[in-house]
Amino acid sequence: MATDRDFDDCPDIAKSAPTLLRDFSYRLNEALEFGCDTSSSSSSEPDVTSIVSQIEPFQDSPQLIDPILEDTVVAVCRAFLATRKQWHCRVLYVLVKIRGAKTVSRFFPNDVALLERILYEMEESEGENRQWESRYVLLTWLSVLVLTPFKLSSIGNNIAFRIYALTGKYMCAPGREREAAASALARFLVRSDTQAKYLPKYIEDSKTASTSNIFAILGTTATIAALFSLSSPQDIEPFLPQISVVLASLKCSQNASTNSHMRKLLCKATYRTALCSLALCTSEVPESVENCLGELIVTALADKDTLVRYSASKAISRVAQTLTKIDLEHVFVPEIIDNLFASCFSDLGDAAADSRIADRWHGGLLALAELLRRHVLVLSEYAMKLLEVTRAGLRFEICMTTHAIGANVRDAACYVAWSLFRHYPDLCHGNLATELVQETLSELTLVACFDREVNNRRAAAAAVQECIGRHSEVVENLETGIALVQILDYFAVGSRAHACLEMSRRTLKLGVVRGMKEFLVERVICSWDVEMRRLAGKALALIVSDEEIVGEYALKLLDMAKELPDGKSFDERHGYLYALGEILDILPSNDPTIPTIIQRLKNIFDSMQFPDHQAFILYDAALHVIGPAASLLGSNGHGIPHTYMTIMEESLSRTGEDSSTSTVHASACSAVSRLPTGIVDAQRWIEYAKTGRPGFVLALGSLRPQVDESAIISICDLASASQKECDISIRVASVRAFDALLSSDGDWISDSPLYKSKIMVALACGLQDYTTLPSRGDIGSHLRRASIKTVTAHASKLFTSSESSDETIILTNLVRISLEKMDKLRLDSLRALRVIIPLLSFGATEIQQIIAEPEYKNDDILTNAHGKYFNHMIRLCGSTESSHSRSATLGLAACVGGGTGESVVRAARDAVMNFLAATEMAEKSRRFVRSAVELFIEKTEPAPSTARRTPPKRDFEIAELISLFFDTNVLAEEQSSIYIQIYNKATRLYTLATKTNNPQRVGVTIGLFSGLFAAANASGKVKEAAARKLVGVLVGDVKQARQAASDALFLLASENGAEQVEEILSEIDWGTCDDKEALKNAEKRICESLLRAE
Repeated sequence: MATDRDFDDCPDIAKSAPTLLRDFSYRLNEALEFGCDTSSSSSSEPDVTSIVSQIEPFQDSPQLIDPILEDTVVAVCRAFLATRKQWHCRVLYVLVKIRGAKTVSRFFPNDVALLERILYEMEESEGENRQWESRYVLLTWLSVLVLTPFKLSSIGNNIAFRIYALTGKYMCAPGREREAAASALARFLVRSDTQAKYLPKYIEDSKTASTSNIFAILGTTATIAALFSLSSPQDIEPFLPQISVVLASLKCSQNASTNSHMRKLLCKATYRTALCSLALCTSEVPESVENCLGELIVTALADKDTLVRYSASKAISRVAQTLTKIDLEHVFVPEIIDNLFASCFSDLGDAAADSRIADRWHGGLLALAELLRRHVLVLSEYAMKLLEVTRAGLRFEICMTTHAIGANVRDAACYVAWSLFRHYPDLCHGNLATELVQETLSELTLVACFDREVNNRRAAAAAVQECIGRHSEVVENLETGIALVQILDYFAVGSRAHACLEMSRRTLKLGVVRGMKEFLVERVICSWDVEMRRLAGKALALIVSDEEIVGEYALKLLDMAKELPDGKSFDERHGYLYALGEILDILPSNDPTIPTIIQRLKNIFDSMQFPDHQAFILYDAALHVIGPAASLLGSNGHGIPHTYMTIMEESLSRTGEDSSTSTVHASACSAVSRLPTGIVDAQRWIEYAKTGRPGFVLALGSLRPQVDESAIISICDLASASQKECDISIRVASVRAFDALLSSDGDWISDSPLYKSKIMVALACGLQDYTTLPSRGDIGSHLRRASIKTVTAHASKLFTSSESSDETIILTNLVRISLEKMDKLRLDSLRALRVIIPLLSFGATEIQQIIAEPEYKNDDILTNAHGKYFNHMIRLCGSTESSHSRSATLGLAACVGGGTGESVVRAARDAVMNFLAATEMAEKSRRFVRSAVELFIEKTEPAPSTARRTPPKRDFEIAELISLFFDTNVLAEEQSSIYIQIYNKATRLYTLATKTNNPQRVGVTIGLFSGLFAAANASGKVKEAAARKLVGVLVGDVKQARQAASDALFLLASENGAEQVEEILSEIDWGTCDDKEALKNAEKRICESLLRAE
């Protein structure tokens, strides 16, 4: 809609434009110099993507490329003529895509000699397999050259026929070539030397053309529409009846009803036919023009597609503008406007009665706006009706089940107001008109503050700016108008919350807006969007807080909620109750209306139902009221109604992992926190939680200091339980309850060592939880993250300068997680370490040094530079503190072992290789290797009840690290006895991997056997055992294992010069062979040859 309203949405691109254009020109010139070498291969082309990437950001601000446009187009065209390479056309197409074909084509070389050259290029394009961009650009170029003032017969033989045949061929193309071909053909047909012969031929061809090919129909319609704009009415008059017949047949085709682009082109062709008829008429308006207008008003303005409605609105305004010049008695134009009002706005009194009228309203408002822009509408006759329609359009909304219709209608109404204020300077010529304009200005301000859609808020703000700037008499004084324009800033209205909560209060104080409270109550609070209802409730509370009517408005909202039919109008009930909760929050405790409010609220809750499909929003609203209502009752010494407690417990009993359940639980916790002391039975809620209802645990966290010692210990027990004993949702809720408890006033935890110890143990269990379910994945990550956040938020209460085992356990777990595979957890863990380390005075010096370096304090290194992060943090793996080294190694092994994104795995593996190769890190790398080997060969204990990572998974992850150690030969300095231990552990892991049929784990263990066989200082016994193991795998039942073993053996044979082994391995397809005898024979020969070579 914003045809004449220019907003700079891209200030950044305007600032960087000189740099981008300079880089584009530099890269393009380099490519052109390379391409001008005609001796180079035709396939040798520059990287066009890197060239055009410098100007593609200008699509939102195309005018910024104008300084270089002409020189660029001319240079690229000349280069194409010299080399005939396709990439030149790709560059030209991008320029056309950004700036438009009309603008770019003005700079195409138009030498008459080029006509035959470009025509030849197009005729040969199929044989050369040219890309569609090349064909589109060449056809666009041809559309310029075809305008040559010389007769085509003087340029070359049969040029006219070749052009007609070529353009006709591409009229059926499905791509953009059709658009360029239609433009070139239309320009060809209106030439003085071709019109008499080829225009009748084209019309006849169009009559007999197939109506089943939608692309051919689109091309024909576009060509006919272009004919009228390129030729004079007198030239086209002899062909007008035949063209009308063609258009009539096109309108009757089946494609016209299914293709919006087709209907748009038909609108354009129809109104241009009408304009041509008007130019040729001498007295009366032709009947064809009346039929055209009737078709546009009745059918096209009510079309289901916005593209067609907008085209029809422009068509009507242009025809009406032409009529004003010949309709001397001023009869026909008013009749058009009357028909427009009757057809589109006949249901003005009930704008939202039927969803089918939304399209008609939108089209009608667009037509009015276009008529106003062209100054066709006589204001003295239609001012009141126009403003009435505009105000109705600004409030147009049809609520559906899950959405609403009417945003485009409100946008069009803003367009009408903008056009009216901009193009009619004498709008306010009387008190009545001024009053109507003031009402419209008030409606526009309400839309700018409270409309859900940002484009509507900005459109309304633009209309207000035009009104104040051109009709300042509608406001009390100019200062008020300027202040209003400054408040409704283009960027300020971009934030919905800011517009609703801040801008609304400021505009209300200016005295420009009328009925803001009523607008909120009647429309926004009843919105279909739950977030808009919440914002409206908050805005209403802010507005009434400035007046002494808080209690009165609370009673008004209660009455409106009570009048709603039970079981229906859930959105309205939610909006009224939510707004009531906001108002009760600011209601003074001594307000005389409190007893009445509490009684009416009790009556509503006693009869209120919570059906499953709407329980979320109704619980949210009820709890939002119960919280402040409970505070008012407590402050006045009254008891809490049983209904309140029932609603709270029902909402806390809801389960699920969706956002609606979390929202209800959060609202319930907020309400619980405002209950008077002694209301809640904490132990009963603990029992409820154990039955799988996490909401009760969350709510208990909001009750401190009401929660007694036994309840806190019970919460700790729930947080420390295993998955079998307690679901993950309960444990996560328990940890979040710690967060709420620790956030309460007072330092009660310092006075209760037992509480602190229990909470620390529970948090440590949470940091070690790696519960994984087949259908849900790593659900333990939710608990780990909740534990990290709680530790971070309350580190000052949980950590002291003296060392304790609980603090050490948490610290080492955070070190491990800071190198693990999940980006969010690494980020949270690093933040936690930054908070905790300064509070400690034991065993954290190295960690302090690493995380304190300024270069690595930016969180971007986690999300945007995995390699940089791992290369830095891997130093923790070589810490002198063994617990930190082991923990960091375990975390890094989880990344190296896979199970995460490829970029993370690659970054972790590269960091290991770099760390092992760095001479300045030799001592640290040795400690790292020693920790990894010790972790691998040590006897793993069964998984504890806290369900931390299972030992097999941990062992396979560390096995990946050991394989890297073999690749870099860093185990050469270790004692030879470790190879025996590695072999024994690898054998056990191989057995486990084959039993579980896990190809990845099989490959890991085979890599270990390969490394043992190739290790320089491994004993002969170990080498022989590893070789026999590898060869033995070749006859196993697991085909993936056989293939992996054969690949490893082939590599070992190549390194040891065992050509015979290579030949034997090449004889059999180890991954598919089922011949047991052949496999055993090959195994025996390989074993003998491999050991002999060794």
